[in-house]
Parts: sequence; structure tokens; C-alpha cells
Amino acid sequence: MTRTLLATLCCLLANLAQGAAPERIDPNQPAYRQPEDMVLTPDGHYLLTANRGSGTLTIVDRLQQRVVAEWKVSRSLVHLTLLSGDRLLAIDPVQQEAILLHLIDSQLTELGRVPLPYSPVRAAVSPAGSQIVVSCVWPRKLVLLKLDDEQLSVEKELILPFSPREVLFEPTGQTLLAADNFGGKLGLVDMASFTLRHVREFPAHNIRAMVLSQDQTKLLFAHQMLNSLAVTNSNDIHWGLVMSNDLRWVDLARVLNPEEDFYREGFMHPIGQPGKGGGDPTDIAVIDADQAIVTMGGTGQVGIGKHESYGLFRSTVGEHPTAVVVSPEKDIAYVANGFEDSISTVNLKTAKTSGKFPLGVQRELTERERGEKLFHNARLSMEGWMSCHSCHTDGHTNGLASDNLSDRSYGAPKRILSLLGKADTAPFGWLGVSDTLKAQAHKSVELTMHGGKLADEDAQALATYMASLPLPPPIDQLQATRDQAAVEHGRQIFLRQNCIKCHAPPKYTAPELYDVGMEDKERNRAFNPPSLRGIGHRDTYFHDASVTSLRDVFEVHGHQLQTELSQQQLDDLLHFLRSL
Repeated sequence: MTRTLLATLCCLLANLAQGAAPERIDPNQPAYRQPEDMVLTPDGHYLLTANRGSGTLTIVDRLQQRVVAEWKVSRSLVHLTLLSGDRLLAIDPVQQEAILLHLIDSQLTELGRVPLPYSPVRAAVSPAGSQIVVSCVWPRKLVLLKLDDEQLSVEKELILPFSPREVLFEPTGQTLLAADNFGGKLGLVDMASFTLRHVREFPAHNIRAMVLSQDQTKLLFAHQMLNSLAVTNSNDIHWGLVMSNDLRWVDLARVLNPEEDFYREGFMHPIGQPGKGGGDPTDIAVIDADQAIVTMGGTGQVGIGKHESYGLFRSTVGEHPTAVVVSPEKDIAYVANGFEDSISTVNLKTAKTSGKFPLGVQRELTERERGEKLFHNARLSMEGWMSCHSCHTDGHTNGLASDNLSDRSYGAPKRILSLLGKADTAPFGWLGVSDTLKAQAHKSVELTMHGGKLADEDAQALATYMASLPLPPPIDQLQATRDQAAVEHGRQIFLRQNCIKCHAPPKYTAPELYDVGMEDKERNRAFNPPSLRGIGHRDTYFHDASVTSLRDVFEVHGHQLQTELSQQQLDDLLHFLRSL
């Protein structure tokens, strides 16, 4: 019996067992796929892309560089994990599911799916293949999945003190590394007990890739660093002082040992140099024992660097590269272009882009989709050092302070505000300097990013995108910790303390500026109060990001309390705030 016939028979039997199957679609039908992740099958034959925009999985013949099949799997796919037995796991953040698939040749079959918590984004499989862990951003959860024969089930959940994104097993499988989606935290999870052993902290944000070196002794990760001591003028931007983009090689043993400084004996490739920034790294692939390739989502480029050799060989690929894999022969890198529905090929010997081919016909984009492209485009900034996303990670915030002209002066760094759910909370900025999101887009690009004059239609597209960004559900709802009686009591305390003077429901903000007893370094005393909606998802507070605990806002600083609160009253007030 031929392999093709066997594959067809397997698909038919699986379809009967599951009662459903992915639908094969025509890649010539216009769509906006937005490839978010890409893997190479173990035999090196096919490239598989997970398409965020269309919920499809595209199968590409690697050597012929052509699409051989596209399958409608779900509403959105953002990650693929290869498993044993021609299986793979796909993550859908919209339907909140992990989907177990079977691939033989270009035939795709669904074996099962399991519901996940809100906002799943990444998955990692243990070296032995017996454990799968999925990261979920907004609930701050890791989910341990059990794969028994062809049955997928949730075994355990673990709540972290930060929002996880990248997850990676170290070689023995005893410890899982979980990286912060927004800030610079790295969790060490003991897999025997599925408990958090330790949290490492380091100066970083937007940790967007994490892989092991070829000999598995080093950890490579890509991230950004915002310097609140620099100011967003042309000098500090040019020299990479405001926003740096970094590819780091660090000793894995030191990372796993909380007593060690894991930066010691490490090495950093700066992704960017004066005159040529490298905004928003998105993925890393190891080439050999000493070399790696990193994608720069904000500038549409890749960089190839050798360990302990300064600088990167850079080459232009497509719009917003999101994923990169290296051929088995180590001669070609394949790069998925997230906003272009294409794959670029990069010759690793010459460090030059050698070609590009489409994943299908791309439809015309909406204004919101054009705004999303601009939001992630570091070329809008001076020399390509940063994009809007660099500070407003996933539309939220990296929690840091930036010294820019949003307050009409330098010298008083301000906490970067979340953009989620902000469309109806004008004016914008700590001093309320912008009446509309469009006006704020002009100010951000022209004054903060020094990117030159922004066209009105681009400012409007950015505003449309920002206005569409929804708030996630409240943290207590996502973590199933809501105490409704405490929330109601906390609401009464909120009213009695006259918090509604500045944070009036239902927006929990106000359009005016208020003097609440705080002063920035430029002696500004009146600020526009940020909305309290979604406050449970923040890690820093006040205009200068000086407070890192919501409890400390009241317990240490007594922020605008009319009367002293008992411990129980404060607990209830915090319950209420986390319910917003």
C-alpha cells in the first residue's frame, strides 16, 4: 500500500473518530493570513506556518518553495509545537484552545482539542515528550497538559506573579523557564511539583524569543531595554541610549542557579548601531555552535551574529518578520513575514536575502489592519530604533517610565500608560495634552520617536487601531479569585473615600487635571488620572512608576485616603479594584 493511500486512510479513520476535520481551502482565495509562527517538519520536507489572521495552517514544500496545502483549523493560530508521531500542537488564542493535529505528507487531521484559560500564546514540550506547558498572558497562568495516547487534557494550572509568554524546558526537563511578556522577569518552574521555584529579574522588556544553543549549555534570548535616564531627543535616540534591542547569550547553569549572576560571562549582540536601529526583535534560530539569526519585526530585517563577535550581518526581508527556521543543511534561513503573507529566504553563507515567495493571495487591508502595521513599524522612528509596540507591548505597557515630551518637558520620566480600553478616556497623557488618539499618534511619532511628519491618514489608521484594543477581563475573574462580598464592601469604601472625585465610574477616570499631593521632577503637580479599569493587570503605579504593588499605593503612600483603613477594609478595597 502506498504512503499516500495510507495517509488518506488514516485521515478518513481519524475523521470518523472525531466527527470533524480541518477544511482544505484554496490559497488563491484572497485572505490576510498574518503568519505568526513557523516550524520545519522533522524530515525537513515541509515548512508549516500558524496564521493568526485566518486561523489556517499553511504547508509549504521547502525545496520547491511553493504552498502545497492550506487548512482551516480554527479562528486564529499563533503557535505550533512539534510532537512525536507526526503530531503537532496548535494554539488558538481566540477560541482559547490547544488543538492536537496529525500530519502525513500534506494531509492534516484533527485528533482533538482542549479548552485553555484566556489568552494562550505559547507552548513547550518536555525533552521526553511527556509534558506540555502552555503560557496564558492575562490570567498569568501556566497550564500543564497531559497527552495520553491521542487524548489531550488539562492536568494542572500554576499562577505566576507576572504575565508569561515564552516558555522553554531546560535539557533535563526538570525545570521550565517562563519569560515575562511585558517586563524583565524569568520564572524557574519545578516540573516535578509544577510550582514556581524562583523568579529572576533583569533589565529587559518585550522578551520575544528564547532558545538553547546547539550544545544546550547557553540560553539565547532577544529583548528590548528602555532607559528612563535617557531623553527622547535625537542625540539619545541616535546612540541607542533610549531604546536598545538585544540578543543575549548567557550561561544556562547560571540562569538555573538563583545564587548566580547570569549576566556574568554572558555576551550581548546589540541589535542596532548609531544610524541603523534594529527595532523589535521577534524570534531567534540557532545556526550552528557559534551562530544565530534574529528577526527584527520593526524594521523588516534579520541579523546574523557569531557568539563573542561584535555586530550583526543584516539583510532586509519582508514586512514584520515573526518567525525564522534554519534548513537542515544550515545553508538557508526561512523567515515568515507576518504582515506580508510571505516567506523570505536568506543565504546563510552570504548573509543576504536570496528570495521571497507568497503564502497565498493577500486581500486589501482595513484601516484598523493598516494601523496595526504602523503600530509595529519601527521605521516610523528615527533610524528604526523603536515602534509604538516597543513601549506599549501588545497595546498594553511595559510598566517602565519614559522621559519624553508628553508632558511638554524633559527631566520628569513618566510611566507608560496602557492603551487597552482607552478609546473613551480622553484626554490622553499624564498632563492631558491630547484630546484625540489621532493627535496623540502625531505627538508620539513626531516628538517622542522623532520620525518626521506623520501623514494624517496614517495617524488616523493608528488611532483606529488603538481605539479597537479591548481590555482583558479583570484579573480576579481570570484567576477565579473573586470574592463578591468583598468586592461590594470595597466598592462602598471606594465611594466613602471619595475616590470617584478623580476616578468616576463607569470610566473610572475624569477629563480634568488634579493636584493629589504628588509632584514630578519638573514640579508639575496636576495630573490627569488614569482609568482604573484593568488596574489589576498593571505592575507599576503613579506617574513615575515608583510603586510596584497596588497594596503599597495605600498602605505605604496612603494615596488620597480620607480616613485610615483597617487591614480588612484595605483588603476589600483591593478586591474591588481588581474586579474592574
